Amino acid sequence: MIVQSHSPPISLRTWIVILAVGVLIFILNIDYTAVNLTLVPISEEIHVDLNNLQWLLSAYVLVWAAFVVPAGRLADLYGKRNALIGGLLIFMVGSCLAGIGQSIEILILGRVLQGIGAAVFSAPAWAFIFTSASPERQGFVMGVLLSFGGFGLATGPTLAGFIIEAVSWRWIFYINIPLGVLVIATLLVFSDKDVFAQVKQKIDVLGILLLSSGLCICVYALNQMEVWGATSPKLLGTAAFGVCLLGAYYFWDRLQEFRMVPPQLFRNKAYMAATFGEFFMAINFSMVLVLMGLYLQNTLHYSTYEAGLIFISMTISMGFLSPIGGKLIDAFGVRRPMIFGALLTACGLGMMTFLNTDPTLGYVISSLFLVGTGLGTYFTATSTAMMRSVPQEDLNVASGVFMMVMMVGNTLSIILSTSFVVIFGRNFLLKVTQENGFHLSSWQQKQLTDVIAKVEHSAAQLTTFSSEQVPFLLQWIDQAFVYGFSLNMMFGVLCALIAVGLTIWGVRNKDKTQPKIAVPNCH
Repeated sequence: MIVQSHSPPISLRTWIVILAVGVLIFILNIDYTAVNLTLVPISEEIHVDLNNLQWLLSAYVLVWAAFVVPAGRLADLYGKRNALIGGLLIFMVGSCLAGIGQSIEILILGRVLQGIGAAVFSAPAWAFIFTSASPERQGFVMGVLLSFGGFGLATGPTLAGFIIEAVSWRWIFYINIPLGVLVIATLLVFSDKDVFAQVKQKIDVLGILLLSSGLCICVYALNQMEVWGATSPKLLGTAAFGVCLLGAYYFWDRLQEFRMVPPQLFRNKAYMAATFGEFFMAINFSMVLVLMGLYLQNTLHYSTYEAGLIFISMTISMGFLSPIGGKLIDAFGVRRPMIFGALLTACGLGMMTFLNTDPTLGYVISSLFLVGTGLGTYFTATSTAMMRSVPQEDLNVASGVFMMVMMVGNTLSIILSTSFVVIFGRNFLLKVTQENGFHLSSWQQKQLTDVIAKVEHSAAQLTTFSSEQVPFLLQWIDQAFVYGFSLNMMFGVLCALIAVGLTIWGVRNKDKTQPKIAVPNCH
């Protein structure tokens, strides 16, 4: 954006508020990218398997996705600043619970509260800053905030590795508390009080409950697919119940005077292409984040700190491309950067399908760099495409739905990718033991296949096998994980190509009458 000479300068008071909200954006990105590196140390301390431990990731993004749309209504009713502070307080309580938790149940509860808080304060955060600067300066201000997001993405895994090595994984959560207090104090002192509208919309409590409950139950059913079995009546019944709740929400929402989601959004071709393209690319982002973390630590035996350093090759290229993504969009429009980003991501994921138990570090870093560059380019362009595709009066709710779909993609990715690793890894492991003449008892077979579901693989888990057999079994377990990992990356390539197809189908470079906006204006 070109700043005109007559545009008023940004005051020091406004800059302080902008930096405070920038810290919030930093916290969100740190929290999302750092927690995946805590899975191994948490499992060592609390002794929980991968199927339950992945809920530390999926519960957070699922709750965030379920509440981010109704959170916009909270900001409309109670004001942006109040919603921002209230959401941050909930987030801090969740951080405290996750930090002190001594059981997986308490940890998951803390993550649920963090997700609710993130939904409440992330919705008004962008609008809060977007309206604090003059129109000529808003693009520049948004670029500053995106830099905080990029810095959070880049430093999250590395900072997490350092904190885990130097202190404890619990400080990944504790660190949010003093930062949150600083942000709240700054907002109370330097930001203006909320101005409320004369006509207020009521919160559709029943609609919120139906939507959030339906999403939670459906994703819970998917999470239990590996435990219950894909054709289990329990699984099918649970999934059907979740779908019924979502159907009830749909019919209930149609009866409301003020619908939570305007129906015209679903008839907007460009909006749907950008939103569902984001869904498929969010699947890739979370899949790489989780599975590469496990691969680097378990299969390649890097420490959490070393794994964090390796992840910089992905996160720094992804994070710091966001502030400069607007230049690519200005030069080429949104369509070509979206296609380029998705294809580059597909290339990086394609490289990951050939990873084995002893790759070169350069190959690992190169594949991560390609994925990070592709995702950074795509996410910047597709967000802009989404915002340009809707009229100004629908931008707030459109951004909320966009964020919800993205978070559902993240959640499904975490659940399905870990489940697929376990399912395909077990089949591979049983096959390779039979081919090598290992005749296993039913108890040995169960113990061996259960190891695949563990976050960490060690000889101590193979108590029913002889010391001569254990080295071979550990090698095959690593190979089984890599086999499941490779199949997941192939699926990721398919997701990236679907995003390319959606872009070609629905997105055009020419803008509508909508003025160019740097980021979502969420209430």
